[in-house]
Amino acid sequence: MKLNKEQKKAVEFEGKHLLLLAGAGTGKTATIVSRATWLISNGIDPMRLKIISFTKKSANEIAARTASQLMNAGIKSPSQGATFHGWCLEIIRSNPSFFNMNNWTVIDTDDQEVIMKHILHNLSMSQDIKASDMLAIRSYELNTGCDIKESIRKTLTRKSGQLNIESLIDETDKIKAIIKLYEDYKSTHQYLDYDDILIITVKSLTQNTELRSRITSLYDPILVDEMQDTNPLQWKLLELFMPTCHLFCVGDDAQSIYGFRGADFNSIHSFSKRV
Repeated sequence: MKLNKEQKKAVEFEGKHLLLLAGAGTGKTATIVSRATWLISNGIDPMRLKIISFTKKSANEIAARTASQLMNAGIKSPSQGATFHGWCLEIIRSNPSFFNMNNWTVIDTDDQEVIMKHILHNLSMSQDIKASDMLAIRSYELNTGCDIKESIRKTLTRKSGQLNIESLIDETDKIKAIIKLYEDYKSTHQYLDYDDILIITVKSLTQNTELRSRITSLYDPILVDEMQDTNPLQWKLLELFMPTCHLFCVGDDAQSIYGFRGADFNSIHSFSKRV
């Protein structure tokens, strides 16, 4: 693949951590693919290279394009592409002695809503708040580390014409109780949702030095696409790998689409200070 001067400089970067900022249509994906190809062509074991993107489709596309470029260069080599949640689930499943969760079932957003609707059906709120809204409050709180009142404001402001936000904030204790019932239901039935997967992984790696050493030693470069959409919890995960791994992060600080899920521009704007 033909690269311009700036792309070539990024692809062949030999320092430890790099944040690459580029606008829409400037070849960000091509650059991250070429970076993965260059690293593997220069001796990096593909099984020690991790490509992270925000959807399974884009992660698989990057991995497939990397494999294709390597094949054209005469190198047969698989690449690992995953979402943050997919990567964390992989860590949980491959370390049963630490997590003991192989018998737990991962539920999707539809399953979550069914559970939350069941809980809400048996309780009364002053307003007709949807199951999806209640789950959004919980998710934002977990992924950003903010308090529940801020989470209510951030996630439901777009519905200010339909819901009285301040009135809901007055019912914070009830909302907390509803979320606890949801957590208890999942625990009783051995269910994990996507937020649980990330929370459990970050907490376990942070608290258990043996596990952290084992997992972080598995990787050398970690390539992150769409860096502008990382939230504080995802950043905490990456932070755990910084001492031993090389981060290559690609993003566009004018194109975040996950603000409603807690995407944090500090992952880009404070990158040089953080690393």
